[in-house]
Amino acid sequence: MENFAPYAVVLAGGRGSRLPIAGSIPKQFAPKFYDDKEKTSITFVQDIVKMITKKAIKPSKIIVVVTSEEQRQFAIEQLTPYKVPSTNVVIFDPHYGYVAVMAAAADYIYRHDKNAVIFYTPSDSHIKGQELLTEAIVQACNEAHTGRPVLIGAKVADANIVGGCGNAKYDASQPGPFYEIENFIEKPGRLGEDYVKRILMDDNTVVNTGLYAIKASQFCRMYPQKKIDALLKKYYDDGDIRADLGLDPTEMVSKLGMRLMIGGFEWMDCGTLDAYYKIQVKTPNHRNASIGEVKRFKCLGGLFVSATEGMPIIASKIQGGVAVLAHMHDGKPRIVVSSMQMSQEVGRIMEFFEKGNYAVPYSLNSENCTLVPSNLSDETLIAFLGVKNISVTVNSIEIDDGKVIVPVQVSNPNGDCIFREKK
Repeated sequence: MENFAPYAVVLAGGRGSRLPIAGSIPKQFAPKFYDDKEKTSITFVQDIVKMITKKAIKPSKIIVVVTSEEQRQFAIEQLTPYKVPSTNVVIFDPHYGYVAVMAAAADYIYRHDKNAVIFYTPSDSHIKGQELLTEAIVQACNEAHTGRPVLIGAKVADANIVGGCGNAKYDASQPGPFYEIENFIEKPGRLGEDYVKRILMDDNTVVNTGLYAIKASQFCRMYPQKKIDALLKKYYDDGDIRADLGLDPTEMVSKLGMRLMIGGFEWMDCGTLDAYYKIQVKTPNHRNASIGEVKRFKCLGGLFVSATEGMPIIASKIQGGVAVLAHMHDGKPRIVVSSMQMSQEVGRIMEFFEKGNYAVPYSLNSENCTLVPSNLSDETLIAFLGVKNISVTVNSIEIDDGKVIVPVQVSNPNGDCIFREKK
């Protein structure tokens, strides 16, 4: 960096409701990878902090934004090993929304450092190409230091991601590496499938990955904290039912006069079980992906996640794009057996778990799925999503460490587990 030390704001306050990796634990604090050598998992927020602190950002300059005390405790516990001070984990109102959170974080940092440059990043996506990310952070922060804020975009060929994220159009004939943004659209999927297809065919567009480099003083001038506070007061006074304050990212890009930098790294939105499976290391022959303590027998192309230490999964004959997710909550096993194409139904899973209908499996678009009686108790919660011919048995092994085994098997010994297409 050019004689200054940039800050990073890691946005870690979402509920992570699209991806049921570890039940009610928000995705950013749930396991992302499993280190077989160290016998431990690394979470989404740990992974991004590990990447940006390699060469670009000092741990003492990282501010982690959460929206509840529970999330704050998660963040402190997980990021203390990476030398992020606990005082750098701050709670903001959950109704701010992305732009308001960025503005409030800018105000928080500006009060301590009038010349601060901030690199913003989400905590729940995946970036492949660590060195390329570091290079992009350094370049973008140097540019922002001169008063020219930067949006870091990525080339993405997935129509779902293109339709659900912001998209920036630019003129590729410009010399680069920074481009004037000709047009910016937030979530173009709302404009229809044909519009998204046109974007995919246009070489002069990139997806907004949520990565920005901006001078704190500029953000504070455009979005003063007094304005954010007034909007929030009105939100509560009016009893508004919107999810956030409604500040428009398109307006933010335009008002700040952002320029575009194209990251050479690969960026993935990990909002579905399909995407989560794709980022994992697979077994070479059977293409299975596992996190936590897992043993597999005759499984093909499955995803197995044990989010609780000491809760091994034993799986048999699972195949066809099926995910088995297990974790303990308040001493009770919670298990989800789902087609990887059904992961957007996590809201219904959480409703079932929260109601506490023990020993009553929840089933959505599934057939012939059962919970076999076990010696654990009748407080085991199980959900089946878009699968058939599956039985789950949960047994407690009476040993000193009190491990819980979660065997997941096909109920028909002559057949294999087959997932159902979501209708």
